[in-house]
Amino acid sequence: MNSTLIQGEVIDELARIAGVTDEVVAITESAMRGEIEFQESFRRHVGFRR
Repeated sequence: MNSTLIQGEVIDELARIAGVTDEVVAITESAMRGEIEFQESFRRHVGFRR
């Protein structure tokens, strides 16, 4: 759904608003490199706390 109705990644926009962009980007990049599985990436994204 990302980039279909909204230009950009929703999670990145939410992270920017919450002031945690760098942390969320690091999780996403780690998953994209195959260092962590989707389930772990998802858990980290939704469980992230400042």
